[in-house]
Amino acid sequence: MNRKLTPTTIFVLTMAVLVPATYANPTPQSSNFPHVISLGESPQGIRHWRILRHTLKIAVPENSKTISQLIIEAPANIVLRESIDMYEQSGKEIAAKVSIQGKKATLEFAESVAPGTTIIVKMNNVKKTAVTTGNKFYNISTIFAGMNVELPIGIVQLRVI
Repeated sequence: MNRKLTPTTIFVLTMAVLVPATYANPTPQSSNFPHVISLGESPQGIRHWRILRHTLKIAVPENSKTISQLIIEAPANIVLRESIDMYEQSGKEIAAKVSIQGKKATLEFAESVAPGTTIIVKMNNVKKTAVTTGNKFYNISTIFAGMNVELPIGIVQLRVI
């Protein structure tokens, strides 16, 4: 019986060594495209609070085009309010017109956001319509200056402990 297991074991081990593992690496083009860095909730880890602040960070790389609009689509149990503040990583406020239609907030910048900027979006007075259970997702899109096409830049997971 040991003789039958030995060739099988050798074959399995050989295949495990020869088949390379697959790793996800960012493509070179991803350094040219805006992307979401993080999403934070305050107060954190309290499932039953109804009024919260969600803070979103978005990187606009040096090689990217300028951004004229940012579109945030909230999860089903989240109600966005027009109390949204935006800042650069340096703390300088970014002026924008905020309009909300249903679950979608459109932030139209007074001046296009330049490459090399990290945008911090503070969504104040976010309201939960139900206790958050499991994972919830924000869909984030952008419109580049001079374009009318909405391009998705990320899906952000709101983790609940």
